[in-house]
Amino acid sequence: MNIETDYAHARELFVQAAESAGLRTFRNRVPYEGVSELYIDFALEKRDPDRALVLLSGTHGIEGYAGSHIQRELLSALPAGGPTLLFVHAVNPYGMALYRRANGNNVDLNRSFNLAPVQNPDYDYFDTYLNPKSGLQFYTGLAAGAFAQWRLGKFRTRQAVASGQMHAPHGIFFTGKEIQREVKVVQDVLRTHLAGVKHLTMIDLHTGLGEFGGEMLFVDHDRETDSPAYFEKCFGRRPDVADPSEGAYSIHGRISDGFRKALPEAKMRYCLQEFGTLSAGKVLNALRRENFDWRFRPAGTLPPDSIRNEMLDAFLPADPAWRSKIVGLGKQRWAQAWKTLSETPL
Repeated sequence: MNIETDYAHARELFVQAAESAGLRTFRNRVPYEGVSELYIDFALEKRDPDRALVLLSGTHGIEGYAGSHIQRELLSALPAGGPTLLFVHAVNPYGMALYRRANGNNVDLNRSFNLAPVQNPDYDYFDTYLNPKSGLQFYTGLAAGAFAQWRLGKFRTRQAVASGQMHAPHGIFFTGKEIQREVKVVQDVLRTHLAGVKHLTMIDLHTGLGEFGGEMLFVDHDRETDSPAYFEKCFGRRPDVADPSEGAYSIHGRISDGFRKALPEAKMRYCLQEFGTLSAGKVLNALRRENFDWRFRPAGTLPPDSIRNEMLDAFLPADPAWRSKIVGLGKQRWAQAWKTLSETPL
């Protein structure tokens, strides 16, 4: 299965698919580092004013290529009727265009909606490993990371590395210190076009975490207490809950809190659909190598092919069976969400 891996072409194909399906398209420009042609694109069809289904791609930049393809396939065969539809293409266009996970401020958008200071002192134990400052340190950091993991244990290590940190602006999993403009753009679109919606379902497409070809469906059980039961009914399987008491890590500044704040009167149910790729170690090594290169290359320039290919391997494996499976699952979950939302009583 061929999946487009050029941002400009992917967004062109998305807009063409949306317009062919009869949806209204519009865009917001979010330039960085002299790269001006970066847009968050939207495709909207007003249907039931009380219900809305939103599908997002590219919250984590490079992960948007898989999401973009799923969105285009859905747009080619939309069901009639049902809830209002909103497709959000490339929430983080800078990351998608430059094969990064973070935005132009090096912020991880799914750790960026911070309403309080982030405290994660354990991150510093892994700073040499995650964020080397020289070629030599890139390799010596491997030993430092292994020692820190031995010292802190598996759960504390996961929490330290991946939950988000506010004090290392050039580091991986940086939360930023203010709400990012990409989040504000999506919030404004939700307020403007979905005002008055009573029931809102959001699916946010991601890749990278979990077993190769596996699927995880994360819900905000602590924000939406009925979400686990709702999505279990919707998808016919139990959703995943990032519960620290069960060994998972929690993250700071979830982007879904920003969406929820934009439409406080709506009954929102949010699901992060994650497709597993390589092992956690391989994905993390791709991120640290890319981040190291990004820090020292000229602003706004593409990474070398070796970095680009390693990031694509980590977030969009070339394996045909993997691609076919995740596209099928993406379309299936959206169709199930459309059906359940259409039938949800007001």
